[in-house]
This record gives sequence, C-alpha cells and structure tokens, in this order.
Amino acid sequence: MTVVIPLADIEREASRLTSALGERGLDVRLIGGLAVAGHRHREIPAALRRTYGDIDLVINPRQGKGFKAAMVELGYTPNVRFNNMRGDKRMLFADQPNGRGLDVFVGGFQMCHGMDLSDRLDRHPVTLAPADLLLTKLQVVQINRKDLTDALTILLTHEVEPPDAPGVDDHVSSDRLIAVTSGDWGWYTTFTDNLARIPDFAAELLDAAEAEVVTARAIEVREALAAAPKSLKWRARKTVGRRVPWYELPDEIGGPIDARP
Repeated sequence: MTVVIPLADIEREASRLTSALGERGLDVRLIGGLAVAGHRHREIPAALRRTYGDIDLVINPRQGKGFKAAMVELGYTPNVRFNNMRGDKRMLFADQPNGRGLDVFVGGFQMCHGMDLSDRLDRHPVTLAPADLLLTKLQVVQINRKDLTDALTILLTHEVEPPDAPGVDDHVSSDRLIAVTSGDWGWYTTFTDNLARIPDFAAELLDAAEAEVVTARAIEVREALAAAPKSLKWRARKTVGRRVPWYELPDEIGGPIDARP
C-alpha cells in the first residue's frame, strides 16, 4: 500500500486535498484563511499577505463516513475520541508529517454564532462563497487582526452585489448577508460591530485609493443590512439589547481563537 504524505506547502496541500476529495464524489469546500486566499483573484498589498497554520473544511453532513475514510487514504490521522464524540458537527484530523491540524465543520459553522451551510456548498467549486466567508470572519466577538485582515481582503477584491445563486459572478452577495443577519439580532450586532472597524483598519493597511474602495463597500453593506426588514424574533431580541450576551465564546481545541497560528 502506498503511503501518502501531505504536501509541506499548505496552499498546494489544500488544493490537492480538495481536488482528491472531489474526485471521490465528496462535497467539500475550503473555509477560513486559505479559502480567502483562494478568492484573491489579483495581487494584494503586502500588508494583507499572511501565513496559514492549518486547513479548515466544511463538508456535506450526509457524507461523513466516506469523508473519514478518504482522509485516512490521503495521509491524515483522525482524532478518534473527538470525532466519535462530536463528529456529527465537527471533526479533527492531523497532518503529522507537517505538524498541522485540519478542522472540519459538518454541514454548518458554529463559533460565536451559528450558520447552516448544508445547502451552500454549490456556490463555489472549491471554497465557500465570498459572502459566507465574510460572515465567518466577522462573527468573532473578540476579533483579531487575522480575521480583520481576511475580511479586508474579501472586501478589497470583491464588489458587493445582491444575487445569491450558483453560477453568478464572484462577488459578496448582499442578499446572503441580509438573509443571515435580518433574522438574528445577535448575528447582526456582532457582524455590524466588526464591519464598523473595517474603514479604520483599511486606512491603516492600505493606500488611500484602496482604503476608499473598501470603506465604500463596507458602508454599502452596512446600509443594506440596516434597511432590510427584520424578523419578529430579531425585533424582540433587540429590546433586550446588550444587557444579556448575544453570542457564545467557543473553546477551540488547543486554546482560544487568538492562540491559533
């Protein structure tokens, strides 16, 4: 039996992995920083370039068994105890030769806020759609520079347009952002809190012209979310406001979010 060793170059390994899993008929998409890297589409300023410590994936919840078998074939070691306990929502694997982890979200994303992704894997052939990536980056209550940098990269390299459907131009879908935040006041609050930090962060890292582009797009998103009709649940939760926590603070494997490479 041939022993498969994951590639040392993490971006090439992410490409190898998603291609191999797709060839096995598995619905798998990149999430996290490497997914943002896959959406750059152009040269980005040096201030936005960063390294990546691990690979994050989201998979079809109906394909867990086949996915686990494929990961072993592709050179990864499962965290058996964790996967047996929580594998319906999340799985962990290790790339032991390169000292890297691989985090798998099963059908959805759950950190400070939750998001069902089971019907979102057809929006892009390799990664989540840009709007979904922006949501995952700006849902962190205790947000760090890494996540702000990725959010900034998405807004710099993508226009904001309404359509949210497979096969449309690669853009940040304002319809998708509205769909998630107009039904949940907590989602809306965390997302818009972090979105409000983008203009100052853009001014810090980008030249004036690029910072102006990002700021305009952030304002466009903010105005679209504010103007969208809100659900009864959203309005009821707004009356409570910030007096009661509107988020969870997840304990990640190996330490808090800021401790991850």
